Amino acid sequence: MPKFQYRAVDGSGRLLKGTSVAANVSEMEKQLRGAGLTLIDSRKIVEGIGAGAGKWLSGKIKPRIIIEFYYRLSQTLELGLPILSALEENEKIIPSKAMRRIVGEMKISIEAGNMMNEAMSRFPKVFQKLEMGIIRMGEQSGGLPKSLKSLAEFMEWREDIRSTIRRATIYPSFIILSIGAVIGMWVGYVLPRMAGLLKEMGVPLPPVTRAVLGVSLFFQGYWLYILTGIGLMVVLFLMFRKTKNGAVFLQKYMLKIPVIGPVATNIAMARLSQNFATMYAAGVTLHNIFEILADNVLGNRYLEGRLEEAYREIQRGQSIAAGLEAVGGFPPLLLGAVRNGETTGTLDVSFARLGTYYNNEVKRSVQTMVNMIEPLSILFLGGVFGLIALSILLPLYDVMSQFK
Repeated sequence: MPKFQYRAVDGSGRLLKGTSVAANVSEMEKQLRGAGLTLIDSRKIVEGIGAGAGKWLSGKIKPRIIIEFYYRLSQTLELGLPILSALEENEKIIPSKAMRRIVGEMKISIEAGNMMNEAMSRFPKVFQKLEMGIIRMGEQSGGLPKSLKSLAEFMEWREDIRSTIRRATIYPSFIILSIGAVIGMWVGYVLPRMAGLLKEMGVPLPPVTRAVLGVSLFFQGYWLYILTGIGLMVVLFLMFRKTKNGAVFLQKYMLKIPVIGPVATNIAMARLSQNFATMYAAGVTLHNIFEILADNVLGNRYLEGRLEEAYREIQRGQSIAAGLEAVGGFPPLLLGAVRNGETTGTLDVSFARLGTYYNNEVKRSVQTMVNMIEPLSILFLGGVFGLIALSILLPLYDVMSQFK
């Protein structure tokens, strides 16, 4: 949508300058008139390199900046400031230039008579459907400060989960790279030269050495074809995973893999519980809750498909627990807690407790996975080094025997 730079005067005759996003000059003038301003003149801003960079940056704002924005906005609104004044105060202290630009355009949109969630909808790469849904319910119920605070707490929890997962992948990645580098050096460089030296000395190579040397020579002779094949397989795998059926197939069977499956299940259940509790407490309808949860929120397309099927069961008259149980794929603990929450009328509390439980389970299962990877990687590394050492030491032992 085009952006215009304008000059306008308010009711007291004060000259104001600013920018506005609108379809045309008439719409911009209507927006300004709704904000109590009279347009003097305007010009369309040409989208150049700088503007394109701004659009690109708007989708790259760190989640921590958005969390702080929600926290500060809820605090200023609780102090009794109007929404425009609260946004203006927060705009001054936001460290991100792209975020400041977004808040500025949100102010203009609100001044034109739009709700805050409508102003946020202009930036779908920054604000997700869940965030806009909770803020919309907060505006409609008059509890916007509380909704913003709950949203900030939820997003902070989500970032903690992501940090836990990222930390868990650092050690295995380091081990795999280290093993690959060491194996590549010994098998690709050291062993072939030592084998050549032993052949010149007339020492027969034992079967183990010949096998390892054969693997080394195979990789040296066909490394380009091997890398091309691996690259092609990775590309095909990624293309298959991006399709709906492919993602469902892969993520369904990923839940059955030992160690990895329980971690993925706990992460999905934690996201389901926390999201449901936050939206239900904010007053979001069941239809919107299930619609948002099934839109790539759980991180598992198979379970998200189960949610869609469960909501169809609910629409036929089933309870939430009965609908989830009918489609399958959800743990008995979750089903029992949801059934109890529906019976007692404390569904949001039940989901909040489930979120806390599965949050602890994610951390415990991730730590268990890391603890298992460490000895397994050591055993694997020791086995590989032992095989390489054996392939080198056996012919050396034969040489020493000949000297004796």
